[in-house]
Amino acid sequence: MHADDLFTAPQVAKICSTDLKTIHNWVNRGEIKFFRTPGRHLRFRRQDILEFLNKFGYPIPDGFDADKPRVVVIDTSQENVKGLRRMLASDVDLEAYTDHLDALLSIGKQSPSLVLVNGTAAPEMVRVVERIKTAEKELPVAVYGGDQDVKARSIKAGANHFFDTVDVPTIKRLVMSMLVTP
Repeated sequence: MHADDLFTAPQVAKICSTDLKTIHNWVNRGEIKFFRTPGRHLRFRRQDILEFLNKFGYPIPDGFDADKPRVVVIDTSQENVKGLRRMLASDVDLEAYTDHLDALLSIGKQSPSLVLVNGTAAPEMVRVVERIKTAEKELPVAVYGGDQDVKARSIKAGANHFFDTVDVPTIKRLVMSMLVTP
């Protein structure tokens, strides 16, 4: 952890566009994680602030989470999500959604670096890819899993990449290569 990963209560108030009293109220209600210095001053870790912002739908200020790219995964399989989270957690800020509508709302609030969609739910997946690409043409979308028909439909819907696998280590390698090369 670096010194710039810790924030004071006034800094958190500024990040959340609120006043200091509100921050103290959130602390007292346990809504945001914090710790106290030996002098009893409040301190907040960057990751805890990000979790709070995401949980309550606050916009994340530009550059605040610049250390890791934000990747949104849309997958109805909890097993796939757990595997992706395990493999990608140290490299990306991963948000996983089993509900397509929740994912679309999150993407609409703040555009991620990449969207991964499980293609095994083909009909719904195609509509999701179309909606994402209609709203944000430049947002990279990768579809994984499915057969050649799913590949053709997802590319037609606007997906930038198609991985014909649900093998998590392979997906990690492909995702990381997508994030480092424009």
